[in-house]
Formats: sequence, structure tokens, C-alpha cells
Amino acid sequence: MTAQGYELAVHVRGLRKRYGGVAAVDGIDLGIRRGEVFGLLAPNGAGKSTTVEILQGNRDAGEVYVLGSDPATGTRAWRSRVGIVWQDESAPAELTVRETVRHFARYYPRPRDPEEVIA
Repeated sequence: MTAQGYELAVHVRGLRKRYGGVAAVDGIDLGIRRGEVFGLLAPNGAGKSTTVEILQGNRDAGEVYVLGSDPATGTRAWRSRVGIVWQDESAPAELTVRETVRHFARYYPRPRDPEEVIA
């Protein structure tokens, strides 16, 4: 998929997601080029979190391709390539630094050694 000659990292057309009678997302079109930094800003309740969950493969809906794959069927290797950062991403306060680093390391197929990262 390309947009004006650029390969797209994210391609979304007509994205819709309903929960019962409520439309959480209603017709989003996105084309995000490789290497582009993209932020999703909208009022509370506009469907930002649902859209990002779909891009991560945690929900399925519509025509969605991230790094050339449908996120609903993304493999662990595919997930390790997706760099989504939530505004308030944080680990529970009860975790130590070591536990937190180990937790996030499990997201990747070949993570760096947590002890090396901490050092």
C-alpha cells in the first residue's frame, strides 16, 4: 500500500467498531507513512483507545493493515515491530524496576537482558 509514492506503515479505511448500539469508532481513514510520528488526539469518548487497540490487534474491525499485516492475525514477531506508546503507559506502582523491565521485555522475541538494561 502506498500513499503518493510512500509505503504505508498503517493503512485504515472506513474503520468502524460498535459495542452493542454504541458506535465507538465510526468511519476512520488513516494512512501513516513508514518513519512518520503520528499522534491521535480527540475528545474523551471519541474512540481513540478503541482505534489503537485495533491497530495493536487487540480488537478486530474493518480494513486495517499495520506493517503490511492484519493486526487481528499478527504474530509475536509482528507485535515486536509495532511501537505504540500510550499517553499514560505505566507499570503498577507495586512492581520494582527489575520486575517492570522484565515485564516489558516479554513483549519482544529477543529482548535485551533486563540486568544489562538496568545497569
